[in-house]
Amino acid sequence: MNDIRDILDDLGYVVHDNGRELRMNPLYRDSSSSSVLRVYKDTGWFTDFKACKAGPFEELVRLTLGVQTLDQAKSYIYKNYDFVKPKKKQTKLECDKFLPKELLLNLVQDYSYWNKRGISIETLELFQGGVATRGKFYQRYIFPIFNSRGKLVGVTGRDVSGKNPIKWLHQGSTSKWAYPLQINYKIINKVKEIIIIESIGDMLSLWEAGIKNCVVTHGVKLSPRLLSIILRLNPKRITIALNNDGGKEGAGNQASEAMYKILTKHFDEETVQTKLPVKNDFGCMNKKEILEWQNK
Repeated sequence: MNDIRDILDDLGYVVHDNGRELRMNPLYRDSSSSSVLRVYKDTGWFTDFKACKAGPFEELVRLTLGVQTLDQAKSYIYKNYDFVKPKKKQTKLECDKFLPKELLLNLVQDYSYWNKRGISIETLELFQGGVATRGKFYQRYIFPIFNSRGKLVGVTGRDVSGKNPIKWLHQGSTSKWAYPLQINYKIINKVKEIIIIESIGDMLSLWEAGIKNCVVTHGVKLSPRLLSIILRLNPKRITIALNNDGGKEGAGNQASEAMYKILTKHFDEETVQTKLPVKNDFGCMNKKEILEWQNK
């Protein structure tokens, strides 16, 4: 037995298969989320999004077993399993990979999920999405991601069934995305202010409140691609508004500090501010609360 999935099963993880990655609850700490821990099938590299931890598969085993050293974890793996350590991928230059637009042909214009969350049909129509009726995005509301030339470089889907523990599913390289600049690039370039947020749900809530100068990180990290675009836009004000996860130990709070340090290497401190939502995220706030947040 040498499969990463088999070892995780034996360690007691309840694993959700998500294509090229596995998602689960981290057994080495208290957590109510069944998808906050990600492990790639091909390399074993893990990321704990809430705890801001990442590392090789052996480190995940060490944390799970509660042993002190990496050698102890390796000893457990290689004594109990015919395990072949995944090879590191060679770093190489990559061009944008385009997806066939046929992916968008079977979408149903069902806006009910977002309407219940206060997002209007008028706003949703701008982003050309819909609910998938088949395939791996079945029962997910799909948002297409286009590059500056109108090429489809990715899709992301929000579960609208309430049955899937993984809220968002992506296809394409999120590190290459700059969303929704396909819609609001000219707006940001005109106002010279930009708000950095975590998810499309946050973006829709802000947009509905009339705040349209935002970019989505699809996580808690600022990708090199997005940083380069921000540098090119050269805004007079950058607001970091990742999720407010409750105190300094929260993932969004810690990531905001890290992002601030990155941005202030390129911009004056007066240009960059951290201004988290007053609730967990903007999707939890109504229009009045969002406008009050903006006007503070």
